[in-house]
Amino acid sequence: MKRFILPGLLVICFIFAGIVSSNAETKSASTAKKNVSKKTVQKSSQIKKTKAKPVKKKIIKPASNIIQAKAVYCVNLANNETIMAKNENEKLPIASLTKLVSALVTLENMSLDGKVKVPDHIKTVPKSVVGLKAGDELTVNDLLHGMLISSGNDCAEALACSFPGGKQKFVSALNKKAKQLGARNSEFFTPSGLDRKPVGVTDEIREEEVDANSSTAKEIGNIARIAFSNDTIRSIVQKKSYVMNSAISKTGYPIRNTNKLLSDNLPVIGGKTGFTVRAGHCLASQFAPDKKDLLIVVLGSPNHFNDTRLVYRKAVQNSLPPKKASGAKIDPVAKN
Repeated sequence: MKRFILPGLLVICFIFAGIVSSNAETKSASTAKKNVSKKTVQKSSQIKKTKAKPVKKKIIKPASNIIQAKAVYCVNLANNETIMAKNENEKLPIASLTKLVSALVTLENMSLDGKVKVPDHIKTVPKSVVGLKAGDELTVNDLLHGMLISSGNDCAEALACSFPGGKQKFVSALNKKAKQLGARNSEFFTPSGLDRKPVGVTDEIREEEVDANSSTAKEIGNIARIAFSNDTIRSIVQKKSYVMNSAISKTGYPIRNTNKLLSDNLPVIGGKTGFTVRAGHCLASQFAPDKKDLLIVVLGSPNHFNDTRLVYRKAVQNSLPPKKASGAKIDPVAKN
């Protein structure tokens, strides 16, 4: 009997030890799960806190109240009185204000209904461009719209290349026209206002090797006055948008005016924008407040629209008749 008791006790001990160890494993497993879940909750809460950080808002700086253009010229066309002037006789690059002279030369030498074939090299013309396609045919009238509304350099190029005698004759005609208008300090090298760079490697071009169309604010003022008095030019520059007809595309070339002043509540009757890196932002504008035409030119401006608005407001204030003195009796100030 005794020999059976000892083996039985050993079996019972082994069974009891197995039960204890399995319970311990279960407890440790559950504890590990709890720890993992706590860590997961902590991590997720940390992630949520990170995502919940406020985003910094961009601060938009208000427009400057100081006229920043390099040159300014404002004249009352009713009596030719200069209202405001700053470096008005300094020769500066004028960029696409050139296109006002290009429009005058085009109208004097080409018919509005005449057809112009777009040259093959049109894709090489730098922006801004309308996007003319080589081989397409457009009227002179539509190309004038593209040149004056959208400031399309490709439109100016197409007109110049179709000019009697070609592009060089067109540029010569620009300089001749400027002299006829009394603009002795104006000089043109391209029909669009783009800089003329030497042929070859463009990476190492020195500044003195680049020819820029240039004039003065006062001379551009006189050119703009004559251009905006032309019925065709005046009607074109007042349009906010236009669709140029194409011989190869049903949709044509939709364009929008680069002159943002047309969206202002201002009596704008003419305007032309211009920009190159060398020239900065340029703008020639004509207004008709109270039946008194004001012509404003700004050259080399960081913000040509804002500068023109500031000049216009000051010009209107200066051109208003002085207020009559009040009839009310004013008590003298007591002396201390």
